[in-house]
Amino acid sequence: MGQSSVAAATSNSGIMSNPPSAELQGLTARHDYNSIVPSDDNDSEARLSALEAILYKPRLDALLACDANVISYEPFSFLMVFGLRGRNFGMICAPLCGLLLWDICWALTLETEQTTGLAGVITTSLDGLIAPLLTPVSFLLVFRLGRAAVRFWDSRAAFGKLVEICRVIMSTAAVSCKHNHRQDLCNEFARWICAFPIATKNFLRPNLPCSRDGRSRRREIGPLLSEKEAQDMLTPVNGGGSMEFIAPIHVLDRIRELSYVLSFGDGRSSSSDVDQKVPAPSATAILQTQKGVALYRQLNGQVDTLCGAWGAMERIAATPLPFVYVVHLRTFLLLYLFLWNLQGIGSNGWKSIPALLAASWALLGIEAAAVECERPYQLHSNHLPLGKMCVVVAKNVAQTVKTVGY
Repeated sequence: MGQSSVAAATSNSGIMSNPPSAELQGLTARHDYNSIVPSDDNDSEARLSALEAILYKPRLDALLACDANVISYEPFSFLMVFGLRGRNFGMICAPLCGLLLWDICWALTLETEQTTGLAGVITTSLDGLIAPLLTPVSFLLVFRLGRAAVRFWDSRAAFGKLVEICRVIMSTAAVSCKHNHRQDLCNEFARWICAFPIATKNFLRPNLPCSRDGRSRRREIGPLLSEKEAQDMLTPVNGGGSMEFIAPIHVLDRIRELSYVLSFGDGRSSSSDVDQKVPAPSATAILQTQKGVALYRQLNGQVDTLCGAWGAMERIAATPLPFVYVVHLRTFLLLYLFLWNLQGIGSNGWKSIPALLAASWALLGIEAAAVECERPYQLHSNHLPLGKMCVVVAKNVAQTVKTVGY
């Protein structure tokens, strides 16, 4: 591809700061950038190159739109404490309302003249019961939140490994393609490597609106793949009675196939060729084969690492903390809170309700935060920006293609 096309495409994506060239301005005028893919008007100049398809702005915008719910905050500011967004308040709203009704009922009951002595009885009898409950509940909460934090970091590390290997495999393939004069293979590598994080994202979000909507998912691919390739990647398969997205396998197989073709060529031997006597290979041919073996071993190992990173995220997404631990924690957490609220109402009456609810919110919020961080692949405020990471891979791949010189 000419230097003007490269500069135009990269400047449109933000990689370069130069203004768009006249060539890209003409390209923009010929295409509807609100459509899923550019229209085909049989004009060869209007067809997007691999680099332009990777940096196709509506495609990148669609990926970024997947992370619209993710919160970005200022780490040095305390103003965030005045908002409710991102606190997973919906999960703790029901138990808080239950505690509020519990407090009001007991406050009304203990306020009557007939039960004025009941408050002292409740306070005295609960003193020795509530304190022993606090220690196990505290340990359970600390372990729960700690494990959730580890899983969150492991999730980010796994996707970070995916981004890293996409950079490495694209760099390795691009340099090899350049020296073997295979620009066509370099373009194919670039397209499918950019498709892999999208396939992984859709696999981790199979039941969410942005993953169920075929048009939204198709827009994320845009002109990166042909219509048939995109449908093969986006169509779920019947896996044991349920429809499952296995697009990462499809993309990995395609990258592995390209690695083989780059290493050994795409020539095939017919049956008649096999029957004929094959001459002894020359030293040059042996050296070329050894180079191909080394290259394929390197590329294949990188594909294996991509598969391992996807597998790590699959394990985290499919394996929550065991039910027995969660139900045990929530049982005794609620038991402690209800008894503690009862003791507080018996000791201080109506005026203790705000403080009791605030303290209950603090303890319930730990469990809510753990649930939010345990499997961070959904569309919640505190989950990982998977769409943004797909854009990072696209820009890195584009930069590699540009640097190599295609």
